Amino acid sequence: MDDHQPDRADGADIAEQRLSDTDQTLSNRDQTLSDHDQQSSDLEQAASDWNSAHGGDREAHRRASLARAATTNERSEGSGLRDRTARERDVVARRRDQRAALRDQRAQAQDAEAAHLDGQEDLSDRHTLRIDHLRARSRAARIRAASDRAQAARDREQAALDRQQAARDRERAAHELECAGTDDLTGARRRGVGLEELENEINRARRDHKPLVAAYVDVDGLKALNDERGHAAGDALLRDVADRLRAHMRPYDLLVRMGGDEFLCAFPTSSPEVKQRFAAFLKDLNGSAGASVSVGFSELRDGDLAHEFVSRADEDLLARRNGALGSPAHRLRR
Repeated sequence: MDDHQPDRADGADIAEQRLSDTDQTLSNRDQTLSDHDQQSSDLEQAASDWNSAHGGDREAHRRASLARAATTNERSEGSGLRDRTARERDVVARRRDQRAALRDQRAQAQDAEAAHLDGQEDLSDRHTLRIDHLRARSRAARIRAASDRAQAARDREQAALDRQQAARDRERAAHELECAGTDDLTGARRRGVGLEELENEINRARRDHKPLVAAYVDVDGLKALNDERGHAAGDALLRDVADRLRAHMRPYDLLVRMGGDEFLCAFPTSSPEVKQRFAAFLKDLNGSAGASVSVGFSELRDGDLAHEFVSRADEDLLARRNGALGSPAHRLRR
């Protein structure tokens, strides 16, 4: 056997370089995933900080929603990348095991050759050196094979961790997506999702030939309360108003947070019933210290677009606030 022949199981061949390149790729991807995690954390914190600093600001509400949506996208992308990385780690682990098997085969062949030479009656110095050389290479091959198998085991362990983290990312992203339509402060539907659901309510009302009433609710003095007593007090007021609204609504009535201090309610029922519900709500709200709201109403008309339906309720609110129509629950503007 030619001592100068390259060992095809050693790291000087193409397979070794491919494994080395893959290791670097996976290492770079680990950093990318770490960056994804940090970006998600930063986006979530930014959304929380923005809400805390601008609780009564409609633009703040929109920006916080966008930040949370970006967080969900980051998690979804990260879970897919982790799954891909896990699959590639498994491939690398198989290649390492294959290379370890080749090293063992090479070691066995070298041991067999050394044993054959050692069994000869007259050993020359050259044969003795050859035997020592073969056995040294055999030991080295087995050590490297063991190292390959250990690295393959680590690759599989890391692949399993990647899959676990990917599953957690998907679960969290799914939860965030489910909650994306819900305002985390008040439990009302977020503006974008809520308006889509309002479209569904409009279509349902027309299909079933049933009435639909909108109520636009503005929490009075929220900015002043935030300035005077802090945003925690303002948040408490918003939660209180939303809770009291919800207490006088049925589970299938729609409650949407339109902005920092504005809510939209949609009732698939008659005007008299809505008036009764809001009369009870306003009476209930009077028992809450510092709570005051302005309310405007509209009924769905033939040919109404959603924004027209909502705008009339908003206009009615302004008119009532200016005293043109008396108390908020006085009557519905058609």
